[in-house]
Amino acid sequence: MRMKSTIHEATIINTEQKGRKTNVEIKKPYAVDQYSKFMKGIDRADLYLSYYSVRRKTVKWSEKVVLYLLNCALFNAFFVYRALNTNKKVKYKNFLHEVGRSWISEVQNRSESNSDDLQLPEKQTTPRGPKQDLQGRSSGVFRIHKLEKI
Repeated sequence: MRMKSTIHEATIINTEQKGRKTNVEIKKPYAVDQYSKFMKGIDRADLYLSYYSVRRKTVKWSEKVVLYLLNCALFNAFFVYRALNTNKKVKYKNFLHEVGRSWISEVQNRSESNSDDLQLPEKQTTPRGPKQDLQGRSSGVFRIHKLEKI
């Protein structure tokens, strides 16, 4: 195994764990031990995001960024919900379904209340320019360019 690290020493440490079959103490590089110690949450988040991603195939990079950030926000909300409700065992998939249902019902309630109270404005059309060329556009007057001091 080869590793590069700019902040860790190239030392092997004992993990105080023994292999199941060999019953020999497991040793690993210090950089791997530190990575495993501090990156568990990031790896778990990536794992959850890969299971139920809201990202779709799109050409626009801006849409990809927005959908990724939405995905991260949903996972963070799930993590906070689970931390605050320790007595409930909620799965990530079920949490996403409930969030989706609540968003849909919110939009439906809003559209029902708007249809009763408000009338939609009439559609306005944009005035279009003339379809024929202006008279004299191609005459010599328009072909002469003059410099003006601004």
